[in-house]
Amino acid sequence: MASASFRDSMNSLGWTRRDPDVPVNTAPPTLMGRLQNLNPFGSGGYVRLPTSNDGPGAPLPAPTRREEEEGFFALSRWDRMLIFGGLLLASVALFATCIGLMFTPIFIARPSKFAILWSMASLLFLCAWGVLMGPLTYIQHLVSGPRLPFTAAYFGTIALTLYFSLVLQMFILTFIATVAQLVALAFYTVSYFPMGSTGLRFAARFGGNRVAAWMND
Repeated sequence: MASASFRDSMNSLGWTRRDPDVPVNTAPPTLMGRLQNLNPFGSGGYVRLPTSNDGPGAPLPAPTRREEEEGFFALSRWDRMLIFGGLLLASVALFATCIGLMFTPIFIARPSKFAILWSMASLLFLCAWGVLMGPLTYIQHLVSGPRLPFTAAYFGTIALTLYFSLVLQMFILTFIATVAQLVALAFYTVSYFPMGSTGLRFAARFGGNRVAAWMND
């Protein structure tokens, strides 16, 4: 409380980060003025980023330093989308690296390294959705009735993968747990798209029939 009151008293003296108001020019723009407006570096040597007052955070620049510091912890919808895309791309890159390591001697000789990379990819995948939906909302979503079986299966396969690779260090069990984790991840991802689960069941049924017909030939 003392620090907050001291900060408010300092802000009342005018020591804020708010920029001075820019005078509005009501004169009709000239041809030279229009050309200068097309230059992004023509005003002060920097590009002014667009701001919005409709987001959940404080407006930028904030009227006081206190509101500006509180705005650091609030993410707009665009910020959430950017972080979601970055985490999702990092997760896909780690998953692709792990799948590539399955066909190398590293997977057999060092299963612990593979399990750590695979678990990091799963963690980034979950964090991506947590940032997009919000941490508390996403946790409530995972423990809800329809999602509870997936939560138990997915986190269970992650725990089994780490246990088989780090503790037991068994190649076969690590491979089985990894495949089970990948299947749980695929079902979770497909279920978010319209007709996703129906399309997945149709593809599985069609693939099973093709495999059965190929084996009977």
